[in-house]
Amino acid sequence: MSHEPADHREESFAQNHSADVVETLFSTAGDRNEEHDRLAEAVALMTRIRREGEWESSQTHASLLPYLIEESWELVDAVADGDRDELVSELGDLLLQVLFHAAIGAERAEGAFDVQDVAGTLLDKLRRRAPYWFTDADGDSTYQSDSLDSAEQDRLWQEAKQAEKRASERAGHPPRSVVDGISWDQPALALGQKVLGRVRSAGLPDDLIPEAMGVVRVDPVGVFHESGSAEVSYRQVVRAFADTVRAAEAALRVPAAQATPADWRAAWPA
Repeated sequence: MSHEPADHREESFAQNHSADVVETLFSTAGDRNEEHDRLAEAVALMTRIRREGEWESSQTHASLLPYLIEESWELVDAVADGDRDELVSELGDLLLQVLFHAAIGAERAEGAFDVQDVAGTLLDKLRRRAPYWFTDADGDSTYQSDSLDSAEQDRLWQEAKQAEKRASERAGHPPRSVVDGISWDQPALALGQKVLGRVRSAGLPDDLIPEAMGVVRVDPVGVFHESGSAEVSYRQVVRAFADTVRAAEAALRVPAAQATPADWRAAWPA
């Protein structure tokens, strides 16, 4: 691997190198050798790249985040464009980021993990939240996936999440807010949508949701005059609303998952 100047290495890695890996490891189904495990090859290659690459070996989870965000948005564009080859390519770039983080995780002095641990955690979560997709050794399952509609699947998923939350609290972890675990660095519109989805799932009545959470004005005057940026101003609205939700949760007499609309209204800050 070449040792080009540092200011060019990031760009070359993000664009050229990831594209080369995707081109090498992913092709149409008809061209695949059935005995050739390309995913295993990708994992092995990423391990070597991490070990031998000058720039790659210096990266951390935090330093890679800009690439992960950029690749995610490029995938969004590929979906919107409907181009099959571009979609496969962008998914490959995203996979590269996952493998890169797993390779870094394998080097941890404590709590090391690799891509198998990542896959195992995913399977464990799906087994807890969507058991109908799994069968036991006899081929039986508690639920039949083909007999469940989407509403029932969502109910089982939410129930499992609440059970995990209760188990975490019993283990001594502090109660989590309904707005905890959200990435606050995502774009303001996505952030607002995520927060609204969380609070509505928790049973917060619509009359407690301020109008500013559902209406965004892209205008340099009026509600956005102070900052001059719709992105910044709406983010401030979302953060203020999340703070209000947390204050209400602290005043609830029952866990948020059990709160009725009347409970939320009684606990809502004046």
